[in-house]
Amino acid sequence: MLSYDLQISSEPGAWQQELQLTLDRAFDSFCIAPSPEIIDALAVRLGEIFDLAVGDDHLAVFKAICKAHPLAQLVLEDPYARRAVEKPRGYAGDAVMLDYIYRPGPIAASPVGMAMHAATTGLSSGKSILWRRDYLARQIGGAMERMHPTHVLAVASGHMRELDAIAPPPNRDMLDITAVDLDQASLTECLTSYPGIHIRPVNSSAVTIRRAKLPETFHLAYCAGLFDYLNDATAEFVLAQLYRQLLPSGLLCVANFTPDNHGRGFMEGFMDWSLILRDEQDLLRLAKAAAPGAALAAFRDPYGNIAYLEMRRPWSK
Repeated sequence: MLSYDLQISSEPGAWQQELQLTLDRAFDSFCIAPSPEIIDALAVRLGEIFDLAVGDDHLAVFKAICKAHPLAQLVLEDPYARRAVEKPRGYAGDAVMLDYIYRPGPIAASPVGMAMHAATTGLSSGKSILWRRDYLARQIGGAMERMHPTHVLAVASGHMRELDAIAPPPNRDMLDITAVDLDQASLTECLTSYPGIHIRPVNSSAVTIRRAKLPETFHLAYCAGLFDYLNDATAEFVLAQLYRQLLPSGLLCVANFTPDNHGRGFMEGFMDWSLILRDEQDLLRLAKAAAPGAALAAFRDPYGNIAYLEMRRPWSK
């Protein structure tokens, strides 16, 4: 298995030399015997170098070196990574792209592309995305046990594959979901995929959600990937808006990729997938400013890649 020395010189520009060497070694090894393990080791090392580049305020240089390397062409043989780069819906990480992880199936790719795909979708970050799906499914299931009917708000809903992981309600009226997304095609896919669940589509952004005149308040509200793209001011605003939509004892759940997540360097360098990264303390800071009276909790998934914020509205006195 490919491995790297742990230390990088603190000399100015040393990380750039180390990046070039790292990419050369990974490229040579991958061309000889394509395997997900090579990309896994590369991702770990790229994360370390990415942190140094960001610390030097040279992220653009980091990305330019990665993009200019012949390894970048091999990455594009993976349809998951290629979709991130090409951004057919205007951004990386769209719902169609995430279905490569949520609903894996046969892909048309070269042996190199197949090995790359196994790495990008099946290693640590991919496992965290599946854990996020299952976490949201557990929250929906728990709300359904407590409240009848259960009113759920999914913001930046995508294809809502968390519904793949819940037992369908015996009565369609027992679960009422308001799905908010700017992508009309994603809303249509939700309606097509889950005809046994009452889903009310709302074509809107999270920032303008108050103008959408949502029909009621909710027992559960959640955002799976939205906060990865929101700056602090907007994130705080959205938290305040969604918290106001909760019923007493209602729960708001938010997920955000962490600053030390496994794929951060690979995603930035090769997939042109830029995220705003936060840890638990960052999320708690935003929540305290957005809703001072909320009961708060924060944690991260078992793989350490995604942090979660839970905001519960207390019962009215």
